[in-house]
Formats: sequence, structure tokens, C-alpha cells
Amino acid sequence: MSSPEKIIEDILAALRAIQGKSASALITGDSFRLPRLIPAGNGGTIQITEEIDDLIARLARELKAKRPTLTRSIKDSEWRNWVRATIGPLLAGASLKASTAKQAPPLLKKLDDALNGIVANLNPLEYAFGTTLFSNSDISAFTIGPVTFDSRQTWLDRKVTEGDVTVVTQRRVKRIWGGSRVGPRKNGRDKLRENDILKAIGSCEYVCTVKLSAVFASEAGLESALTAARLALTCAALAFETPSETLRGFNLHYDGPINIQSALLFVPGKIILSGSRLSRRPTGPFIRAKDWQAELTRMADAFATCGEVLNNLVDPARSTSRPELLEALLQALIWFEKGCREVGDLMATVGFAASLDALGKGTKTNGILTMLEARLGIKRTDPINPQGPTFQSVLETIYSEGRSRTIHGTSQKIGYDWASTRGTAEQLARYALLACFDYVALTPTATRTDDLKK
Repeated sequence: MSSPEKIIEDILAALRAIQGKSASALITGDSFRLPRLIPAGNGGTIQITEEIDDLIARLARELKAKRPTLTRSIKDSEWRNWVRATIGPLLAGASLKASTAKQAPPLLKKLDDALNGIVANLNPLEYAFGTTLFSNSDISAFTIGPVTFDSRQTWLDRKVTEGDVTVVTQRRVKRIWGGSRVGPRKNGRDKLRENDILKAIGSCEYVCTVKLSAVFASEAGLESALTAARLALTCAALAFETPSETLRGFNLHYDGPINIQSALLFVPGKIILSGSRLSRRPTGPFIRAKDWQAELTRMADAFATCGEVLNNLVDPARSTSRPELLEALLQALIWFEKGCREVGDLMATVGFAASLDALGKGTKTNGILTMLEARLGIKRTDPINPQGPTFQSVLETIYSEGRSRTIHGTSQKIGYDWASTRGTAEQLARYALLACFDYVALTPTATRTDDLKK
């Protein structure tokens, strides 16, 4: 693989080779069909060829590879755009008659310095998403790691106090949320902010705020914030007996509106009226404020660990003292959320099995059973219910028939009814997650996934 200096030499040589060619000649044979332009500074641009664009993309990959600490905090597309925008003025100032070998090192130094300056000037980010959460709007704010859930009224008041929203915007937004009309507003930044708030929160009664104290670029930050928000909703849903049902009403406004799902049904010789259903619920369950406060107390240890997992997620450096364990819990939670959100019963079973597998350190059925024995105090030979099969038998169905054969393309049970197995898998995964969360909260010395099996 070429070094950054060699790639810059190739870029300069390619620029020299296209001097004097027309704009149309530079796009001949290019599938993009439009001129490829990069900024040249002072409002100007440089037209480049597909070859040069590819070289700049290679250069971006090489330069990012030399900065492994940026892997999680800056997406490749963001970094590539920075490189394209930064290298343009440097190329515009380069002499195409001088030696490319002599020009490449100082040009690379300037490019490195400029990119380091961009990274150094990144600021902590805070993202806010409307969320449906509970059907009643009187739940007090609560926090899970970097994620805070507020009523929208409380959130808006806080943003005024923090100086992010004006009092006029606060008053107008509250009137709109209350169903009143407001007059048109003069064009400007405050009008844009008002519209942004109304679009982002929608009709949701709650706001989910994610704070990223570490340095992120905007797109990478958004992706991490969304993951943290969705997993925080999942953690809250773990307080309920069937998290998948609760999560049907725990949603982010960002993820889109509720859809009406309709299908036509025809039976020969009969007239059948086809039905419709909602893709998800408009809100989560109703719960009295004092009862949710009691749940927060009861679930304090589990939520503390979940908060630790989410803090680790939004820390690009993964500076925790127990990264292996928290990564396993993070992946178990991700798969559990996927299982809960999945419509199809078989694929939901795959998600729950993968969640259990992450807690069992990827050692298949035996590893999962060892973890369940340690954390739930059961034996693999115990019946799962008075008339039911053993835990081992159930896990073999969930893991081998459900997960492994489906993933490996060897299942003979596609089209079977997996609803009952899905329900059992969800409950096992829920109990396992809660037990592991509690254990980790109460055992600061636990640092490895194997500790979950002790």
C-alpha cells in the first residue's frame, strides 16, 4: 500500500498531466458524468478527474488509518470530505513544474496540521430526540448513563435556562404544543430553531437527550447518539414483563411515524374484507409517576450497569477499566433490542439467541447454560416449568434450531410457528440480561465476560 507522501506525488503528477485539457475532456469515460470539483480557497474550485478523486480517497484512508483513535468518532465519509476540502487549496498553491517528490513532504505536513486542527476544534455534542415513552406525561426526568428522558415541557424550560432557546421561542412552542395558533415569525435563526424543535419532537410528550462529552464529528455522533437512545429505551423496557410489547410504544420520533399496515385477501367464491393494523403503538404503557419511581429504585443496579454500558458506547477511546465485559453487555443489549423490534418470530428468536450468546462469550449452548446456571441459579437439567422440557432442551431449540441453522442456511423449519419459542427466548434473554446487569453493578472486580459464568 502506498504511503501518503507517494499518493500526494501521484496526485501532483496527475494534475500536471491534465493541464490545458477542457472541462469536457476531464469527464470523458467517467460514469459520474458531472465535473468533479474540490474547493481551491477564496471561493474557487479545481476540476479533477476520477483518477485524482480516487487518489484523494486513498489518501484519506491512509491518513485516518494513522489516527486509530478517530475510528469510532469520525465516519470515513466525513473524514474523506475534510481531506478533499483541505487538500484543494494546497494543490492550488502547488507548482506543477517543480519536483513532485520535493513538494509532497511539506504539502503532507500542511495537510496533517490542517486536519489535526479540525479535530482539535470539534466540540462536545448533545442530541435531542422526541420519544413517545409513557402514555402519561407526568413522569419526572430520569437518566441512564449519557441518556436523559424529560417531559418536553421540562426539556424546553431547561434549554431556555442553558441559553439554547429564547424565551419567545419557548412561549410560542408551548402554545403550539397546547393546540393554540401562533402568528408567523420573521425569518431568521430563531424561526429556524423553532421549526427544528417542532419537527424533531413532533407530537411526542417526552424528549430523549444524549450527551456526548467525547469529541465526535456530527454524523458519527448522530449514529452513536441514536444507538444510545434506542438502547436506553430498551433498558427502560426491561422493567416490564414483556419488553417487546413495551417497546412497541417506546419509540423515537426520528425513526418515523406509525404506519397503517394493510393487505388484500382474496378467497375463491367469497368476499373477504381485509383488515389493517398499526405498525407500532402511539405510546408506551400508562404508569403512575410514583410507581415508575419505585421501578427506578427496584432496577437501580441494572440501570446503573446499563448506564455504564452506554457511557462506554459513547466513549470512542473505550477508557473503561473493563472494556471486554462492557462490550459483551453492549452487544447483548443490541441483539436483545433487535429481537424485540423484529416482526418475524424466527428472526426475533435469532436476535434473542445472539443476545444470550454474547453473555455466554460465544461458546454456544454450553456457554449460555453455564452463564444461566451462574446468574439465575438454575440447573440445565431443571424443567423450565412444571410440565415443560429442561433448560438445556429449550436452549438447544433456541440456539441450534433457531439461531445457528437459520444463519448457516441449514434450517428445515422456515415457515414453522416460532411464536412460542420467541416468547421463551425473550424471557430467558431478559432474565439473563437483568441478572448480569445486577451482578456487574454489585461486582466491581468483574472485568471479563467469563466472570458472568462464575
